[in-house]
Amino acid sequence: MKKYELDLSEYEVDFERWEIEDEKRVLKTGKEPFPLKKEIADILRIPGIYANGVESFDGLMLSREIRACEEDGFTISEDELKLLKAAMDKLIARDHNPAAGQVALGGPRYEEMIVRVFGLGRE
Repeated sequence: MKKYELDLSEYEVDFERWEIEDEKRVLKTGKEPFPLKKEIADILRIPGIYANGVESFDGLMLSREIRACEEDGFTISEDELKLLKAAMDKLIARDHNPAAGQVALGGPRYEEMIVRVFGLGRE
């Protein structure tokens, strides 16, 4: 079975948000770190993205392994990579509705994560 090295190192993303300063709303912009390891581990724990209990178990165990990883690199098997890609596919394809707490994966914030995960195994 093939194994791949998934880069879990943080990367920077641009942000733009409103903050309150001196009782006035001020638009702040800048860069902030994107905790890739935490994001991927959290994705694997989202309810409703798995077809059955076996997939859910496998996803939760992979999430635990990723959270426990202390390195920036994580060796992921072909089966684990398929599971991660399937979970991300569901989140990429879903409707973007922040009011309902549903954020679709995409855009500048998730671009690097998508490239790192879906780029594995494309040799």
